[in-house]
Amino acid sequence: MNTTGTRGDTQLGMALDLSNEGRPRPDVAVRVRIGLGHPGDPRPGLERKLDGNWKKVELAPDKQGLTGTFRMDLPRGNSLAFLRVTPRVSPRVEGDGLPVDVTMTDGSSTLARKQQTARLATLSLDRVSPKEPAVLRKGRWTEVVYTITNHSHSSYPKAQVQAELSACTADSDDPWDPDDCPDGAAQPSATALRTQWRDGSGWREATAPDDGSLLAETLTMPFGALPADSSRTFRFRFTGSEELDGNVRRLMITARVNGKAVGAAERSLGIASPLTFDIR
Repeated sequence: MNTTGTRGDTQLGMALDLSNEGRPRPDVAVRVRIGLGHPGDPRPGLERKLDGNWKKVELAPDKQGLTGTFRMDLPRGNSLAFLRVTPRVSPRVEGDGLPVDVTMTDGSSTLARKQQTARLATLSLDRVSPKEPAVLRKGRWTEVVYTITNHSHSSYPKAQVQAELSACTADSDDPWDPDDCPDGAAQPSATALRTQWRDGSGWREATAPDDGSLLAETLTMPFGALPADSSRTFRFRFTGSEELDGNVRRLMITARVNGKAVGAAERSLGIASPLTFDIR
């Protein structure tokens, strides 16, 4: 049983990758113990995914933290189960987290056990607008607005936002079509767009390095100081240039916020859900 945590969010996702080479086992017990990060912290929340919906798992205190138990069927072969932890606490230092212990039992037999630290979010990037689907046309500005939150008790003096761009030819002109890149061939797009970001005094031009490096399709825009336990809005906009051809193409934008907190050894990262645009 393997678990994977998702950083950069205030709810920590955990995927249990289950492998059963024996007989199907109905109604096995799954016990999840979540340790408390610091004395006096509020209790975390725990949910499991059942029939496509998130269901609350009640937690009871014990000597090592809080424990919740639910039951599920374990089929033969490979399967997945999903958990979600809501910490309800901000990290105090870089890399702060909650210990999570997951144990699966069938009667008196222990089938699997996994321990992991669910790292708390430090920075997050949440899209406010636009609502998908969206269409990008030459000569018209399209604006994207994000809310950036610092969940830690440390300030970030020089945070920055990076927008990674990629484009491809689309089979369909339907902006709801989920098949973004059917041929899998990404095409350069940063130089085909004029992009600006907004600071306190107005709109500023943003350009990507045209040097063939890994950042050649990435726009880096300074965000400035982000105080502890604070949120700010970030805006950038773009329009198509004459380099865009007349074919329907699809543009993907993946935005990230990163920075180094005061006293931290490593940079923290928050990633927003990708945005998809049709280029007309």
